[in-house]
Amino acid sequence: MKTKHSRRVAITGLGVVSPIGIGKDAFWQSLISGRSGVDYVHAFDPSPYPCHIAAEVMDFHPADFMAARKARVMGRFSQLAVAATRLALDDARLVVSKSLSPQIAICYGTSVSGGGDIAALAFEALNKEGVEGISPWSALEYPAHAATSYLAIEFGISGPAISISSNCCTGIDAIYSGYSAIANGTATTAIVGASDAPIFPLSFGALCALGALTRRNSEPTKASRPYDALRDGIVLAEGAATLVLEDLEVAQDRGATIYAEILGHGAGSEALGMRKGDPSGHVMANAIAMAIRTAHLSPSDIDHVNAHGSSLPDYDICDSNAFKAALGPHAYRIPITSIKSMIGQPVSAAGALQTIAASMSIQTQAVPPTINQEVPDPQCDLDYVPNISRVARIKHVLINGHSFGGSVAALVVGRVIP
Repeated sequence: MKTKHSRRVAITGLGVVSPIGIGKDAFWQSLISGRSGVDYVHAFDPSPYPCHIAAEVMDFHPADFMAARKARVMGRFSQLAVAATRLALDDARLVVSKSLSPQIAICYGTSVSGGGDIAALAFEALNKEGVEGISPWSALEYPAHAATSYLAIEFGISGPAISISSNCCTGIDAIYSGYSAIANGTATTAIVGASDAPIFPLSFGALCALGALTRRNSEPTKASRPYDALRDGIVLAEGAATLVLEDLEVAQDRGATIYAEILGHGAGSEALGMRKGDPSGHVMANAIAMAIRTAHLSPSDIDHVNAHGSSLPDYDICDSNAFKAALGPHAYRIPITSIKSMIGQPVSAAGALQTIAASMSIQTQAVPPTINQEVPDPQCDLDYVPNISRVARIKHVLINGHSFGGSVAALVVGRVIP
C-alpha cells in the first residue's frame, strides 16, 4: 500500500455515537468493562415482530451537536454522522480554516441511509395524501449522500466529498478511501467513517423477514454472542463513527495526538449470493493476507484482531477459518475480539467503530472482551477473549468486515514508529 512517494497517514481524531456511549472515552470504558448496549426496542412497539430487541443510541440530543432547525429535517443517520464528526474534529483539535478547507476530503458511508425513517414517512404520506402530502425535503434527506453533504455544509469543507456504501464493509472502505486521498497527495486531511440508523419498523421488519435477527428476546444483553455455540443471529444496532486522518508529517508538525497509523488494506467478494456466506473463509483470508502484505508486515506481526464477529452462525465460522488460513498457527496465539457482542450490528458504522476500538487498544495496550462466550463453538476455537478484558502488548491490529452480498474487507493499523 505504501510506495516510495506515498505519504504516511495518521489517525488523529475519534468521534463516536454508539449504543454504549457518546464520545470515545465513554465508548472505550464501556467496551473494556464488557457493558452491553442491547435492550428492548424503544423506538417503536416491537411486539408484532419475532425479534424484540436492538442496540439503540439512547440519550442522543441532536441539538447538542447542530442547530435544532437543521436537525428537524435531517434523517437520523445524518444527525448521527454530524454528531460523530463534530466529536472527532474536537478530539483532533482541528480547526477548518479557509486555507485548510479545500485540502480536506470527506469519505463517508451508509447503507440503510434514510430508508428507515425519511423514505418510509414519505411513502406513508404518499399513500394517504398523494404527492402533496410528501415533505419537500424528502428527496434530499433519504439518499446515502445526504450525510456526506451535511458534513461538508456543517463544517465548511470544500474538498472532495464522496459517499460509500458496501454494507458492513462500508466503514473500512471509507477509511481506505480517505487514506488513499492523503497517500496520493490529493488531500492533507480526510474525514472518514460511516453512519446507519436502521431501527425503524420498515428496516427492522425487513431483516426479521430475512431471518437474520436473533430471537433471544428473554435475555437482551446476552443475545449478541459471536463465536458462541448458542448464537442465533445478529442484534440490529445504530450508530456513527468518524475518524480524522492526516498526513503524518502535517499532524506531527501541529502537535496532534496520533492514535495509530493506517498501514494496509485488502478487499474481495465471495460472489456466492446475497445472503449466503462462505464458511471456508477463502476470500476473507485473501483480503486479510492482502492487508498484511500491503502493510509490509508478516502474519506474526499482528498482535490483535478486532473481528467482524456478527453472531451469524455461518459468518462467524467464516471469520474463524479465514483467520486460521491467513495467520497460520499464529491465529491461535493472539487475542481476537468482537465488539458487536456489546454494540450489536450497526451495519455500515461497524468497521469504523472497530477501527476506533483498535486505535484505543494501541493507545491503552488493552483488549476488550467478547462477552457472552459461554458455550464455545468447536468450529470457532481461537482466543476470542471471553467475557473479561485483558492487558496485552499491541503494536499492530487487524480489523475485518463481511457484508451481505459477499463483500469482505480488512484493514491493518499500527503504532506510529519514526
